[in-house]
Amino acid sequence: MVCYRDTGEKNGARTLCGVRFGAAYASRGEGMLAALSAKRAAKYLQKRRVSYAVFPKDYPYAEVFARCGVLPPPEKPLRMAKAAEIIRRAMARLGLAPERARIALCAPSQSAALEAAARELSKDVRYLALCAPNSERLARTLRWDCGASVHTLQTDERIAADLSVCFDDFPLPDGLVLPLGSGAVSVAYGTENLGDAAMIWNEDQLICALYASLARRADEIWVKDVKMPPDGGENANLP
Repeated sequence: MVCYRDTGEKNGARTLCGVRFGAAYASRGEGMLAALSAKRAAKYLQKRRVSYAVFPKDYPYAEVFARCGVLPPPEKPLRMAKAAEIIRRAMARLGLAPERARIALCAPSQSAALEAAARELSKDVRYLALCAPNSERLARTLRWDCGASVHTLQTDERIAADLSVCFDDFPLPDGLVLPLGSGAVSVAYGTENLGDAAMIWNEDQLICALYASLARRADEIWVKDVKMPPDGGENANLP
């Protein structure tokens, strides 16, 4: 993790939220001295083959670390684990009531994330479509177990849904789209017992690191907010 140097702290290790992190210290603020300090901290982590780091909130020199191969913790594992909750938050933001909504889950292949999201959403989403290869078995199981209205679509079939949720690299269909694996969708997370750490470090990065280190389970993390792309995810022009 990247920490601010206030009283001569030295690079080494730091325990935060019960996890022992490698720590590199850099100066606060902006300007030439702060940039040089960031470069030294980045080189320190690079020499120790560190690939991921949690940065202070609104840290201005994350790009310096990126050039040394040090990036924020990957969000995708947590995002996939919380897919159903993210979809529900997006539905609420878009004003889609579960008892009337038509939701399509789209993926180039079957995955644990897709199946878990389908099982959770089938509890109250009125119309659920699965657009993924070999999804017939899952659809039958959900109909039998939950009495849900679940049907399947071929991956090249036209999707008519109030919201299409795309897992991984599925081509974005027409209409309102939630590209779950895209940075165009911003997800804010929360968890208990972060204390002052949530005020100092980027909270989402810290939670992703805690999840990756098994210091937090998925059910100990909640989705605070989901921000869709400015155009609402229309069509296929998102990154």
